[in-house]
Amino acid sequence: MNEEKKIIKLKKKINNDDFRRREREIKEQRRQKKHSVPKKKKRKFKIMEFMFTAFLMYFTYTAFTQHQMLNVLNNEISEKKMEKDEIEKEAQKLKKDVEKMDDKEALLKLVEKIARDQYKMVKPNETIYIDKNKNENKLIKGIGSEKEVEN
Repeated sequence: MNEEKKIIKLKKKINNDDFRRREREIKEQRRQKKHSVPKKKKRKFKIMEFMFTAFLMYFTYTAFTQHQMLNVLNNEISEKKMEKDEIEKEAQKLKKDVEKMDDKEALLKLVEKIARDQYKMVKPNETIYIDKNKNENKLIKGIGSEKEVEN
């Protein structure tokens, strides 16, 4: 019986040694597979890198152009707001002029102001004095025309 036990132990040991040897071989094969990546997988990896880089560049370009467009639109908005404010001021001025039209004295003063400023009209028996020493008055010096003075 002792011999049978020895034989059984030897068989187990041989089987165990075979198992361990086979296990080491499989592990070594796996390690070699990990280190030696097939060419197709490398190519796929490079294609993925290229696609990611292309996407990243496209995203950056798109974000930059949209940022520029937003700046342009914000500038246009601020210009339009300034223009709106000026027009509102002018509208208020015109409303005041319309209110003055109801009052006869204010209407006469407005008409007189327009006649004097825009059409250079004077009242009867009124004397106009022109300063010849003024540098701005080119008509008096004889070197300008009426069109230049109006501008």
